Amino acid sequence: KYLGDPNTPMVVIDAVLDALEENTNCQALYIQNFNEGMRDSQVMHLLRILQHPSCNMWCLNLGETYNVRRKTWKRFARGLRKTKITHMYASEHTISNELKEYIRDRIRDNRKKHTMHCDPENLQVILQCTHCWWNPINSKSLRPYLKTQGYEYMLFDSEGQGLRGSSSRAPSGVL
Repeated sequence: KYLGDPNTPMVVIDAVLDALEENTNCQALYIQNFNEGMRDSQVMHLLRILQHPSCNMWCLNLGETYNVRRKTWKRFARGLRKTKITHMYASEHTISNELKEYIRDRIRDNRKKHTMHCDPENLQVILQCTHCWWNPINSKSLRPYLKTQGYEYMLFDSEGQGLRGSSSRAPSGVL
C-alpha cells in the first residue's frame, strides 16, 4: 500500500507495523518520510519485527525519519545483528557518519545469513530494491542473469537505482 503523506499519524504506522508482524512474505520495506508517524516506539517495534525468525525482510529504507532520538538509532543499529537486513538506507542527516558505518558493517555481516539478496530465483524482488547505500542489483554474481533476462541496462541506470548524484529519490511515504 502507498501512503504519501509525511504527516501520517503514529496510529496508522502502528497499524502497518502490527500487520507486518503476521506477514512473512514481505522482503523489502520502504517506510520512509513519515515525519510524524515514525518515532522511537515505532522504530523499536520495527526492530522487534525484523528480529523475529519468521521475518523475511532483507531490504529496508528508513530515510527521512526525523523524529527519532540518537539513542534509539543506536539501539536499532545494535539490533540489526539479529535480523536478515542486508541492504538499507537511513538518511545521513538523521544519523551520524559513525553510526552509518556501524550499520553498514552489520548489514554486510548479515549477507552471510541468507541468499535472498543475491539469488537469481529472487531477481524480480532484487530489481525493485533500490535507493539503498548499496543496491543488491550491483552484485557481480547477478550480472549473467541480468544480461540473459534483459535487465543489464539497470546496472547503468543511476536514476533508477537512486545513486548519489542522481536526482531520483524513492517515492515519499512508501510502505
